[in-house]
Amino acid sequence: MNIRALSMATAASLALATGAQAQVTETRETIVYEGARQIVETCMAMAQAKSWPIAIWVLDLTGQPVYFASRGASEVGVTTARFKAETALRTGLPSEQRVASVSTPVGQTVTEKIGLFPVAGGIPLMKGGKLIGAVGAGGGRPENGQSVDQICAQAGIDAVFKK
Repeated sequence: MNIRALSMATAASLALATGAQAQVTETRETIVYEGARQIVETCMAMAQAKSWPIAIWVLDLTGQPVYFASRGASEVGVTTARFKAETALRTGLPSEQRVASVSTPVGQTVTEKIGLFPVAGGIPLMKGGKLIGAVGAGGGRPENGQSVDQICAQAGIDAVFKK
């Protein structure tokens, strides 16, 4: 094989390899520090104004904490807030939607074995229809039949994503 043919064959191989690699990977967006901080600060301001104990976590797409704060929440509130965020991230749905699934034996087993937490307060963060992270709030006590955890987390999300 002459050098020109060998060069063309090498270039073709590299082009195929590059094309194949581009087909199996995708750049994914995730929540960043500044957005997470705004979500948490909005929730914390609401909780302070209403004298709610609250803990709130914001997780990135990989489940790593981006921002966390607590105001008067117990250790249980801090832990459940994280569980709620993880549930929303893993399912792509609000954590409270797992409640219906635990009414069946299969749903209960799946929820227990996978470690999902079926309580209001975990909300997935979506942008352009794609999951970019999750928020979980815990430690608050229900008021007027509503989860203050859910209300606080949603207020933080709305402050960032409904501008």
